[in-house]
Amino acid sequence: MPRSGVVGWKPSVFKRAREEKGLTPAELARRAGLSGTVVGRYEREGGSAPTPETLQRLAVALGVPPREFIDFRQAGWAGRRAVLGLTQDQVVEQVDDPDLNVQTYRALEAGRTRRLRAAQARSLARFFGVSEEEVRAEHEQAVARRQESERIKGEGEGRMPSGR
Repeated sequence: MPRSGVVGWKPSVFKRAREEKGLTPAELARRAGLSGTVVGRYEREGGSAPTPETLQRLAVALGVPPREFIDFRQAGWAGRRAVLGLTQDQVVEQVDDPDLNVQTYRALEAGRTRRLRAAQARSLARFFGVSEEEVRAEHEQAVARRQESERIKGEGEGRMPSGR
């Protein structure tokens, strides 16, 4: 999993796309206005992932839809947002839901809010161009990831250092 950038980034798919176009990392970097070192980091498992804006530039430079580089089962709404090149604030501005604010959206996307209202599911489904069921499933996955992360963190804090 990348340490930074868009969630669900698939470095091996990105690297394969670059190679299929016959480009070196330096050539792709030049086309996208980046450094070759950065492109190399994006290709490495466990390395970095691009920001949504950089994802857009790389996809254009490769002539590949940005969604090809994102695992939506892992990324959920954050990945869909990244494919559109949008920030959370921009999503809220563009979603047709007067009851959805940035704080609520951030909590939903991160899985911190367990309850997804029906109206929110409808408006987000329309915005992302997916079914309400997909929106609900991606929200449930975000909640489950958050719970698992908190469980692991709790176990780590509760352990005694070895050798004592």
